[in-house]
Amino acid sequence: MASIPDTELDRLKHDISLVYLVEISGIELKKHGKGYLNPCPFNADKEPSLVISAGRVPISVAHCAI
Repeated sequence: MASIPDTELDRLKHDISLVYLVEISGIELKKHGKGYLNPCPFNADKEPSLVISAGRVPISVAHCAI
């Protein structure tokens, strides 16, 4: 199986916003300070636990233990 070169992955990480990718997947993000705070899409949260720091590079994502 062919792999994606590291240079291409680095370019994609720099050029494409994580917020954009999440939003086009159908998840409506809720603004929280400089980032976003939402329920985790991988389990049924009672309290929002998915945190996305806005921006392109570096990105920071914190979430519940899944």
